[in-house]
Amino acid sequence: MFHPAGTSLSLHQHPEGQLTFVIQGTSTIMTREGWWLASPGQAIWIIPQCPHRASYSESSQVIQLMLPESLAGGLPAGCKTLNVSSLLRELLLEALTFRRPGRDSSDTSLVWQLILHQVTHAPETLTLFIPQGQDRRLQQVTWHLKQNPGNEQTLSELAEQHGCSSRTLARLFRSETGMTFTRWRDHLRVITAVDRLSQGQPLHRVATELGYQSANSFSTMFSRLLGAPPGRYMRQLAVTESISGRQSER
Repeated sequence: MFHPAGTSLSLHQHPEGQLTFVIQGTSTIMTREGWWLASPGQAIWIIPQCPHRASYSESSQVIQLMLPESLAGGLPAGCKTLNVSSLLRELLLEALTFRRPGRDSSDTSLVWQLILHQVTHAPETLTLFIPQGQDRRLQQVTWHLKQNPGNEQTLSELAEQHGCSSRTLARLFRSETGMTFTRWRDHLRVITAVDRLSQGQPLHRVATELGYQSANSFSTMFSRLLGAPPGRYMRQLAVTESISGRQSER
């Protein structure tokens, strides 16, 4: 499945679970819990009946597999990002052939079983996820910042703008996102950066737009959260994208 630049899907849900495997570009899924970003070599699992929005970066390429609720019972009970192993990648590519004439039903059943096993036992990965919280005031603030992640307003300024005290807003960030306001904003910025860098935007431009005085200060924060500087992290994604892309063309 290919998506042109800026493709977005409005709020919807379906009875099946959905596994979106990213081959090229990025995919963002938004639920009541928050926002997930999957880059090449990762997949996002969306549970059945979960209302969500979706957006895809420029020229993204994904495989979407719909899993009937009867098969999804043993899969994760909540939405999550998965690292896709080489075996799972091959199985997902094989699943694209299910509707071809002459497919052996026993082969199809075996592939389904292996996919379910691989998803259930997928290794833990660093999840590019931003919780938005449940409190209305907190959601207003997190949505406001998501629309402009380079926003430099202080916690006090945001609290006043959205009708609560700074103490209340700080408490809501800690209790509903598990992060302080500063750490939450850092996470938002680094996830936004991965999305923009994946689209080919230069590092210095991304750093400036996200409110950093220099690419070095931004790289320090990026490394602290993702364990590698932006250049190395994106090169790793490029290798994964190249491997996945070659295999999807077979």
